[in-house]
Amino acid sequence: MKKITFIMILILGMAIDSYPAGKWEFGFHYSSWSLNLIKSNIEKNFNPDLELYDPEKGNFKFDSNGNNLGFDLRYFPGGKNGSFSIGVSYERNNFKANINGAYTDHDNAGNRLEAEAKGTMDVYPHSFNLSFRWDLWPSSRVHPYIGIGVGMGALNGTFVADTKATLYHSSGATQTETAHEEKTLRQVLDEMEEEGDKYPLSFFPIVHIQFGLRGEIINNLYLLGEVAVYDGIIFRGGIAYRF
Repeated sequence: MKKITFIMILILGMAIDSYPAGKWEFGFHYSSWSLNLIKSNIEKNFNPDLELYDPEKGNFKFDSNGNNLGFDLRYFPGGKNGSFSIGVSYERNNFKANINGAYTDHDNAGNRLEAEAKGTMDVYPHSFNLSFRWDLWPSSRVHPYIGIGVGMGALNGTFVADTKATLYHSSGATQTETAHEEKTLRQVLDEMEEEGDKYPLSFFPIVHIQFGLRGEIINNLYLLGEVAVYDGIIFRGGIAYRF
């Protein structure tokens, strides 16, 4: 994480050194978003070790949503009417998923097991992102922009699950057990690794592709709105000041 942050600062520093007459811009933004674009990858690879439920027999299904807020510092090498800019941002990403799963299992003795799990996963992978943006027709007071960015965050979060297993014996008897479990996301991933089922990523990846519109409301103060891909679809609004 520290290495990635250093690389981002180095790239920004090289841009400043090459174009010392450029302009700076500081901004704040807020977004609502989902993780639908990478949801299938999580569902396939997230197999926590639970007392009464085997995720390999019944994969979890995720219903996700969340929000994001951040601060960014951008540099425009071409000055006030420059099109291209490079930015570094700090992002507070908050992702919440409702989780559910169920399966039925039979044994050779004719017994039937019905298991179900419900829970929540809260992930807050705060990240540093590096982005490149192009303002189209930047001399216009209101104009569109496009951009692309990448980042990564630590896999911080909590996992809470309620599980239920009902065993229907061939004799007609029924046995039901329930369990409630609370773990940090780090504990869940460590347990998966101990079981030989390591999660393929040690960090939370961020990919950002933005399509937006910005307008100058007074001298050097801008309002921004965008629809973007940010590991899912986001709607973002922001304000920025250029100096």
